[in-house]
Amino acid sequence: MLPLLEFSKVVNASLDLRFVLGTLLLTLLGNLLVTKGIVLLRKQKNVFHVENGKGISKDILHSEIVLTRVPKKSFTVSRSSPSGFEKLYEAGITRLFPIISHTAVIGYFGIAERPHHPVTKEQRKLIDTLINISASAIDKSMAFDELNTVNRTLDGKIHELKTLFELGKGFSGILEKESLLRLFSLTLMGQVGTNRYAICLKEGTSIYSKIDGTDLESNKAAICDIVTVPILSRNIPQKKKFLSLRNFLNEQKISALIPLELQNEVKGVLCLGERLRGGTYAQSDLEFIYSLANLAFVSLENSRLFDEAIEKKKLESELLIAKEIQQRLLPSELPVIRGFEVAGLNISSNQVGGDYYDVIPSSDDNYIFVIADVSGKGTPASLLMSNVQATVHAFVPMNLPLSNATSRINDLIHRNTGTDKFITFFWGSLDPRKRTFHYVNAGHNPPLVLRKNGTIERLTEGGLILGVMKTIVPYKEGTVSLSPGDTVVMYTDGVSEAMDINGMDYSEEKLESFIAGCRGKTAEEMLDAIRNEVQRYTAGAPQSDDITLVVFRAL
Repeated sequence: MLPLLEFSKVVNASLDLRFVLGTLLLTLLGNLLVTKGIVLLRKQKNVFHVENGKGISKDILHSEIVLTRVPKKSFTVSRSSPSGFEKLYEAGITRLFPIISHTAVIGYFGIAERPHHPVTKEQRKLIDTLINISASAIDKSMAFDELNTVNRTLDGKIHELKTLFELGKGFSGILEKESLLRLFSLTLMGQVGTNRYAICLKEGTSIYSKIDGTDLESNKAAICDIVTVPILSRNIPQKKKFLSLRNFLNEQKISALIPLELQNEVKGVLCLGERLRGGTYAQSDLEFIYSLANLAFVSLENSRLFDEAIEKKKLESELLIAKEIQQRLLPSELPVIRGFEVAGLNISSNQVGGDYYDVIPSSDDNYIFVIADVSGKGTPASLLMSNVQATVHAFVPMNLPLSNATSRINDLIHRNTGTDKFITFFWGSLDPRKRTFHYVNAGHNPPLVLRKNGTIERLTEGGLILGVMKTIVPYKEGTVSLSPGDTVVMYTDGVSEAMDINGMDYSEEKLESFIAGCRGKTAEEMLDAIRNEVQRYTAGAPQSDDITLVVFRAL
């Protein structure tokens, strides 16, 4: 058995969900001297997925189990258990232990108890301890896996957009209609993977490839009239007036029909044969082919306008995805800290940036306050911010000195990002018992400490912005003691650089002067006051950057 401390280090040092679950499962099975175990993880409200197991059949592994109730305490599985558990009982799993993170059940660990050897009280304590140690690592790993899925989907969409953009440049250089159609035909073969197709035009000569053109000509009027959106041939209405068309499409093995438009009018239809590699066209395939096909029907001037529309659509898609990623990674609620008030907010601009803030409980009963701002805007900045969030959450459980942890984070970001990307970063560890705040400032706007007597201090100790270069000079750690009534204000440059209608920044000096006049306000009141002040200053001007604030006050 791994010692508890070593076990904690091993599982919390990894974001590999399979590794974390495997380590937990093998450790528990080894200690309990049982050969059959299982780990379930929650995917939806009452849907659990069998993520890992030992000694169970393949039809159980990676299957889904729907539970009618989700107990928060360990329990024995029997034939009389509620619906959903019978599948586990049939697999030989007779005891389940909940995996709880942030008061919510995120999964279960199950075992087959040995006959006449039920789990003892001491073994139960060990199981609870190991599961509690692993819960945070499992939660983080699940979030990391979800983020990777989002990243892969985004990469695919960006790749499709880049492909369409490159093809658009090629099409825009051709003026002759026939040459444009020929290039389109070759592109279709390469991108879609079918050697059977026809471009059926309302006016002019249609183009055929291994499809009978004689019957197509007699049916093209019906095809162009019925096809207004991408559609599979099998989905054409089964009405008498479409019988002849359906028979023709079936005989010619035409699987999909794609409208070709110019100035919002259908000028023709692309008829696609079966795919060489088999299978039907998915909706996402039809959407991509629709965009690809219609690039060929744009005039030289319209090509320029179309390129702008594609770029706008790409930007809107990036902003939407970036906003979703950014908001999901920010804390939904802040922890309650004895002896302190805490408040935070993030107001997204139309141009998504990379602001991030967090308040994270640490294992030594301290609280880690984080605020950061990634350079640039859009999806790249949002994705880099998500990496920062994952990195911070990975380092917090290690309880490293802030200066050492900052150096390691900086080196990690420097290795994995380009020279044009950097992050202003500030974090600190609040000890609510001693009322001390240890911090490191990596090139971020210095947080302000408003003392009860009205004086203001800036938290500047630290070092270089993250990601610019590998750590050479160690980051310095600063410490500030907080007395009752003292308030700390953390903010991003979306506050200090908020612009009025004349393009003038609000400035750190104005912010400092305003905060000095807010003595005696609660953390929430201070937050609202700053937000209202910035909105007053920028009235009539668009918000140019995200506005992020974190305020905490000693009671």
